[in-house]
Amino acid sequence: MMCQTVKTQTFLKCTSPSNVPDHKSLGHELFKLSSVHLTGYLQSAMSDYELLTQYTEDTFAKEDRICDCPSCMANIRTREPCFYVATIEPGQHGRYVCESCHLHYENKRATSVRPTGNQTLQCRVPPDPRTIQQSVNAAQRKSTLNPPPVVAVPGGSRARLNTPPVVAVPGGSRARGPDVRIPTSWQGSSTTSFTAGAIGYSSQHALYSTEHDRWGKIAYASSLAETILLEITVVHEGAGARKKRGIAIGNICEGRKDINAQIDAPGLTKVALETVVPKLRKFGGEFIWHVEEFVIRDAAWVDLANHPQSVPYFYDQCLLPSRKGSKSIFKSKQFALMVVVPEVQWNEYENWLELHAEIEAEATQTSRTQSSKCATAHTAASFDVSSSVTTSLAENELFLPSVMTDSSVMVSTKRTHQRAESSSSFSSASSPPRKKNLPPAVLCTPDRDRLKEVLKIGGGADLNVKQVFGLHNEIVQFHQIPTRDITDLLLNEDHHVFSVDMAESSIGQLMIDTSTEGFIGIGGFKTANAGWLTLTAPPKTGLGSVTRHKVVVKRPFDKIFPTNVKAGPYKVGRYSLADELRKLFREANVLYWSKSLLKLTYDFIDRSIASSPEPPPFMVPRVRFVEAGLALCHNQGGSKPGAKTGSTWAVFLLEELIEGGDDIFVKFIHNMDANPLLDELDYGYDMAEFFVFTQHVQYIKTGKLAFISDYQGSTVLLTDPQILTHPSVSNGCDIFGEGNIEASVSKFEDQHACNEYCEWFGLEIFVKEANDDEAAANDDEVVVEN
Repeated sequence: MMCQTVKTQTFLKCTSPSNVPDHKSLGHELFKLSSVHLTGYLQSAMSDYELLTQYTEDTFAKEDRICDCPSCMANIRTREPCFYVATIEPGQHGRYVCESCHLHYENKRATSVRPTGNQTLQCRVPPDPRTIQQSVNAAQRKSTLNPPPVVAVPGGSRARLNTPPVVAVPGGSRARGPDVRIPTSWQGSSTTSFTAGAIGYSSQHALYSTEHDRWGKIAYASSLAETILLEITVVHEGAGARKKRGIAIGNICEGRKDINAQIDAPGLTKVALETVVPKLRKFGGEFIWHVEEFVIRDAAWVDLANHPQSVPYFYDQCLLPSRKGSKSIFKSKQFALMVVVPEVQWNEYENWLELHAEIEAEATQTSRTQSSKCATAHTAASFDVSSSVTTSLAENELFLPSVMTDSSVMVSTKRTHQRAESSSSFSSASSPPRKKNLPPAVLCTPDRDRLKEVLKIGGGADLNVKQVFGLHNEIVQFHQIPTRDITDLLLNEDHHVFSVDMAESSIGQLMIDTSTEGFIGIGGFKTANAGWLTLTAPPKTGLGSVTRHKVVVKRPFDKIFPTNVKAGPYKVGRYSLADELRKLFREANVLYWSKSLLKLTYDFIDRSIASSPEPPPFMVPRVRFVEAGLALCHNQGGSKPGAKTGSTWAVFLLEELIEGGDDIFVKFIHNMDANPLLDELDYGYDMAEFFVFTQHVQYIKTGKLAFISDYQGSTVLLTDPQILTHPSVSNGCDIFGEGNIEASVSKFEDQHACNEYCEWFGLEIFVKEANDDEAAANDDEVVVEN
C-alpha cells in the first residue's frame, strides 16, 4: 500500500456477514502515523501474508437497485451511496450493498489475509551494519576483478533460495529491514534468481485513475464519421519580402489522415509537432532544436496560437451549402499546416552546420596527410622497382605471377582495378562510374482506327484567319485597383478616391481578341472580350502577376438605334476618348470602394466570431471582388492617323476572368431592392441571403449612409457592383454613377428582411412592412443594368 494514497484499500472476505472484517479503526490509526513509520509498519506486518481480495473506490448508485445483502434487501435509489464488496472466489461476482450494510461489514474484526508460512509477526529492529559489511567483504575477496552485486532479499523467500541464516540480534528477534546478501557468497547453493511477490500497492497503482479515464473514453468513443486530412511541412523563416511564407527544410512533408474534423488549434499543434519533429531531429543530426519556439501556421500563414481553444479550426471550411434547403453538407478536405522554425534558431543551425563542416574538413585533411606520408615511407622501404617495370605494367596491363623479395615478403605483380596515380600525386579519388546503357524502348504499334481518325483531323486542319487577324497587340500603362482598409480611406486624403497615379502604374503588353471567338458578352453599357496581359515588372499578386495573364477586356459603348424610338435592335457605338475614360474611371472607383466596404464587413464578421464563445451554426461564405485595373493604350506610331506617337488613344477596364461562363454567373441582389433577387429554391439563394446580411452590416457600420448593391458573379468572385448612398451624401450631385439609387438607402429599414446571419451577429432587427404604394413607386424608378 502506498503512503501517498488517499483512499484506504479494503480487503474483505464476503462469504457471509458474520466473517466480514473491520478495517476502519486500523485505517484511522495508520493514517495518524508518519509516512516513514507507516511504510515500515506495513512492510513488517504484510511481509509474510498474501492478499486475496480488494476494492479501490466507493461509488454512488447510477440507477435504482436493491441491496445484494441477503439479510437487508433494501432499495438503493439513484445517487445514493452504493458500495461494491468483492469476494475471494476468482469467478464469483461481488455484491452491491447499501451504506448501512457497508458499515456493518467494516465493524467486523477479521481481515481476509492468509499466512504463507509458520512465522509469527515479530517486532523488528534495524540490521547490524557490521554484519552487512563483513558479508560484502567476504564475497568481494573471492572475486576482486568483477565484484558481485549486492541484492536485497525480501522476507519469506529465504527458505526457497537456501540462503545463509539471518544473524540473530539480542532478544531473539530478527533484524528490521531487508536481508542484504550477495548471491555468489552463498555456500552450497547454485540458485541465483528468485521471484519475490509484491506486497500492497505498487508503482503501477498510481496510474489507475489515468488508465481508467483513458480506457473509458476509448470504450464509449464513437467512430469518426467527419474527418480531415493534414499535410504537414517544416519551413523556416527567411529574410526579405519574397520569403515571408517560409522556406522548406529538407523536403520534410508528412501526411496524416482520419483526423477529427472538430479538432481545435491546440490539438492541431500537438499533431503537427508529433508528426514532423522526429523527422526534423533526424535531419538536424546532433543539433538541439528548441521545439517550444516553433510556430504552427496554416496555408494562409495564420498563427494557430491566436485561435481560441475548444473551437474547431477547419470544420467550417468543410461545410458546403446545400442546393435544397439551408442545411449544410460536410465534405472531407485536405488542409496544410506548416511548422515554422524561427529565423534566429535557423541561423544558429546554419552556424553550427558550418562549424561542424569545418571540423570534419580539418579532420579529413589531417587523415589524408598522415596516410600519404605512411604510404610514401612504406613504398620506399619495401619496394625497389625500376621505372621501366612500372611503365611496362601500366602500359601493357601485364598479369605476372607473384615474386619473392629479399625480405621474404610476397609481392603480387597482378594489376589491380585501381586508377593509376602519377608520381607527384597521391589523390584517392576514384573514377566516375560508367553510364549504363539503357535498353531501347519497346516499339509500340499505334491503333489503326485511332490513327486513321487523327490523320483525318490533322491533315484537314486549316488556320482560322479571322481569329488571327482579330488579335490586337497594344502597349498599355496599367493602373491596379487596390484593396484598402476603410480607415485608410478616411484618414489619408490621397486614398479618398481611386487614383490614376503614373508613379504607381506598370508598363506592359495587352493582347485583345476582337474576333467572334474572343467575344465574351455584352451588358447594359459595356462589351467584354478575351485578352492577355503581360507586365514588364509583374507584381506579386493581382492582374499581371503571371505572364500572359488571362483577363476580360471591358469597354463602354453607346446604343445607336435606327429610329428615334429607343427600342428594338441597335448598333454598338463608341464614345469619345474623354467620355470613355470618364465612364471607366467611375466604374473603377465604384469597384475601389466596394472592395473596401466588403473588407469592412469581413473584419466585423471575424471579430464577432473570435469574441464569441461558440462558433456560428452556419458556414460563413468567403467571397471577394475580382482583381481589376485601368489600362491606358498608347499610340505606337501610325496606328491612328493624326495621333502623336506615345499619346493615349484608348482606355480599357481589365478584370479577372470568372471561370465557368454563363452557367455559374448569377445576379443575387438588384440595386432597387434590399432582398434577394432569387427565389428560395433557386441556386445561389443561400449566397443571396448572406449578401443581404452584408448590406445590413455596411448600413450600420457606415452610420446608415451607404452599402453595396448589385451583387453578381459566382459564389467565389463578384463583379460590376454598385455603391448606394443616402440622399444626404450627394446633396443633389451625381456620385458613384447612374446606378446609385438613393431611395434604396432611405427605405432600407422598410425593405430589408433580417435572416439568421443578422440575428446571430447581433445586428439591429428591422421589421419588413409590405406597402403596395411604395412598391408601385419603386417600379417607376429607372433601372440601370451592368
